[in-house]
Amino acid sequence: MYKSFLSFFVLSLIAVNVSAQNPFEFGGEYIRSIGKGYNSGKAAARAESFSDKNSFSTGITYQLASKKSYSVSHGLGIFFGYRHAFSNKLTGSSPFAGARILFSLENFEGQTRNNSLFITPWAELGYHFIFAKHIFAAPGIGYGYTLKMSKDYNSLNEDDGGRLIPSLSAGYRFY
Repeated sequence: MYKSFLSFFVLSLIAVNVSAQNPFEFGGEYIRSIGKGYNSGKAAARAESFSDKNSFSTGITYQLASKKSYSVSHGLGIFFGYRHAFSNKLTGSSPFAGARILFSLENFEGQTRNNSLFITPWAELGYHFIFAKHIFAAPGIGYGYTLKMSKDYNSLNEDDGGRLIPSLSAGYRFY
């Protein structure tokens, strides 16, 4: 299962980086998901390709276990996203608005070895900073809704519902 996620991620990176003339970013991201009775983080490897004022991103996530939630879970996920910049500077800092969708398989600790599929679409706002022409940082805040798509494997109702989703990504920009 994990090999198929990794293969899919690598193919997504290749697809995102098809156009060599446009800037391309690769880095890490921390995504926090906060909801009613739910508070968990995800670490992600991400890639983003830019074209004019638009960018497309993809990433693979790992669920970090949280002691603040009743249901402690871990698992892998993959996301796809779109962002629109509010300036026309491809090489400079800019505010953005966008949307993403996350597909995650989560395993609830101590309950079962089966994974539950969750889909979380969210809208986000943030600011994309460029430092020294090649280093980027992009803090953002989003709001989304998590939907449980598979049979319930001993998770609680806290796993469904609205989410406040702050995030911070950073990495290297290639031209």
